[in-house]
Amino acid sequence: MSENTARETFESDERATDSVAPRAVDWANPRVAAILNAAAKCFARKGFSATTLAEIGKELGLRKSIVHYYFASKAALIHEVQSFTYNKYLERVREVLSTTKETSQQGRAMDALRSLWETRSSTNVGLNIEVWSASRNDAELRRRAAALLAEKRRLVGQGIHDTLGEESSKKVNTDALATLILSVLDGLSVASYIEGDSAKTEEAYRLFLYLLRLGVEQLDGGTGAPAPAANG
Repeated sequence: MSENTARETFESDERATDSVAPRAVDWANPRVAAILNAAAKCFARKGFSATTLAEIGKELGLRKSIVHYYFASKAALIHEVQSFTYNKYLERVREVLSTTKETSQQGRAMDALRSLWETRSSTNVGLNIEVWSASRNDAELRRRAAALLAEKRRLVGQGIHDTLGEESSKKVNTDALATLILSVLDGLSVASYIEGDSAKTEEAYRLFLYLLRLGVEQLDGGTGAPAPAANG
């Protein structure tokens, strides 16, 4: 992928993410960004219901009224934090994907998976758990979560297509593979967050990489049965 193509893809993906979860505040404002980062940590640590705007302000040495000036309610802040942290995560992933020096299909695939795994954080995992739980009773949060997940799957699916190439991509349902990859990585992240056993999780992650590598090698060599095609 050329530098210009990578930049165009990055900008296109960024616009797509903004359309999925439009920004209600200016993320480039240092105070807004600081409030969002502090809120993400507080929500991940104590949960949505147990966290107050006053506690978020205290994290930064600000009065509650300052937080309220930028965010009309805690619900509005929760929705914005969800979009903000997700966008930061995708930016880090895109940066790795656009700067990889690997030239082989297998090398690019492993770089892409490493970027998805290594850019996770305990704050993001904790926040995701809160979002999944709260979205049962918050239709807007559920809508945003579903749209952001679909965008994340689209980005990974596009990465799979670019990694495997046109011919090899025809042999696999990229959307299903993207869903599988994200489900496994999310599951391992949650297990590590809850159990605190990073060594066990890393071992499971390496096994997953090994199995995927075998699949990529089969596609490269044209061996083995093809994966199920997309419905329709």
